[in-house]
Amino acid sequence: MAATRTALRTGADRRSAIIEAALNRFLAQGISATSLRQIQRDAHASNGSLFHHFPSKESLAGAVYVDCVTTYQQDFLTELARHADAETGVRAMVAMHLRWCTGHPEMARFLITMTEPAVLETAAIELKELNECFASALQAWWRPHAHYGTLRPLGPAHSQALWLGPAQELVRAWLLGVLADPPNAEDATVLAEAAWLCLRANGLQQAGDIADHRLGRAVVGVGEEEAQERQ
Repeated sequence: MAATRTALRTGADRRSAIIEAALNRFLAQGISATSLRQIQRDAHASNGSLFHHFPSKESLAGAVYVDCVTTYQQDFLTELARHADAETGVRAMVAMHLRWCTGHPEMARFLITMTEPAVLETAAIELKELNECFASALQAWWRPHAHYGTLRPLGPAHSQALWLGPAQELVRAWLLGVLADPPNAEDATVLAEAAWLCLRANGLQQAGDIADHRLGRAVVGVGEEEAQERQ
């Protein structure tokens, strides 16, 4: 039994080393320009070991993508489980997203830039299962808060877009070189506040009341100015 466990650990380690080497190569020179021979050499893996785990470059790239998605989703749900309070959870997950991406820039960049259809097709079944489980877990956390009137009753697509969309765009701008500096604590605070105002059950009403109040003050101000001019 001990020998079997050792063999399993060794096999898992080899697979992880191959995925890490592939991720670095794909980011450095692109998938099409990368050869399996280069990855094999970088991972210090035998030819048989490489093809045992990954029969083609597309399947390897798909496995890298799945690995990145899995790591992110597991870390996200682990952090989310720490927050029973709706507001704390919404704010914390915006900060977590920025923190994860700045802490794992290679994975984050691959998730953003990997768009090759052939690669995504090889991972389609796994990705579908992962995303369905992730959406289900998010809804399990979200649903009670929506039921008791703390959060808006939104489905996964809308809640994730409003919750993390701005943070994802900020990360994308940084990783693609549009922004020079990585997201920081101030960014997390600003985007977390925006997410909470969008997602809280009375957030839109409150935002509308604020806008109406400011508009009313502006109209009153204009009226006062006109009255003074007539005098």
